[in-house]
Amino acid sequence: MEHLKQTFCRFDMVCDNPRGGEVEIVKMPDFFRVKPEIETSQLHVHPFYEVVWFEEGEGTHTVDFTEYPVVPGAVFFIAPGQIHSFDQHTSAKGYVLKICNGLLGNEGGTNDGSLLKYNVFNAYDATPCIHIDETVSNHLKTIINAIESELRESDSIGHTEYLRSLVKMLLIQFERNYRPETEKLFTPSKVSHKAFLSFRRALEHHFRNMHSVKEYAALLNVTTKTLSNYVAECSTYTPLEIINNRITLEAKRLLRYSDYMIKEVAFELGFDDPSYFVKFFKRQVGCSPAEYRTPE
Repeated sequence: MEHLKQTFCRFDMVCDNPRGGEVEIVKMPDFFRVKPEIETSQLHVHPFYEVVWFEEGEGTHTVDFTEYPVVPGAVFFIAPGQIHSFDQHTSAKGYVLKICNGLLGNEGGTNDGSLLKYNVFNAYDATPCIHIDETVSNHLKTIINAIESELRESDSIGHTEYLRSLVKMLLIQFERNYRPETEKLFTPSKVSHKAFLSFRRALEHHFRNMHSVKEYAALLNVTTKTLSNYVAECSTYTPLEIINNRITLEAKRLLRYSDYMIKEVAFELGFDDPSYFVKFFKRQVGCSPAEYRTPE
């Protein structure tokens, strides 16, 4: 997101490993003071995946324009490109995992890596926060301790694969046990759910230039009706609502945190006619792009 304003805080170099295949664990409250040049209370974006687990603490965590309460047991999943900020959590305790993109596996299939990338982290039809209870936190801490131990074994045989397995194990445990009851559970062995995962992945890659259900259905080699049925099994939103919500989210980011003119935002998101973008945005948000950019 190179077009973001210079005043907008970026975390460009957190993945220190040049291979982009590692993970970093920072404990709270150290996380909030380990790099004094970075103000976590400012809205910021970064190019890696992040898991923020609050064992203790209170306050708010803002993710893509929505405030979520910080309470003991709250776990947040932040994808690359998401805009978020913390209030002053100097007394919070917990863990922050920074996961480089390469650690979650290839893009080609519907494997666990794809599940974690596009259902856990890029679940735009779900909240980015779950809550875990105390009875299982010790089990999850065991995995975190194993990750910390493996990070000290960077020269050992199979280091990256072992680290990848531990990270996936942790994320799968979060996903398997703690999604709210109101959100539909994902079962990757079902054909329909695999197709939904493929749709989510395709959307993240093509939302700037593909806006219709028909286009995504053709890309996935299914009919629009079949895609709609598949999505209905996995989400409370229709395919078109998911597409529109993703476009709207990116529009909000660009309007608030870039210097693009409104017509440039429209072109960036695949609208040839800026006036149609204005109508689309107003229908989605309830106000015009100009009004959203400069709220009273």
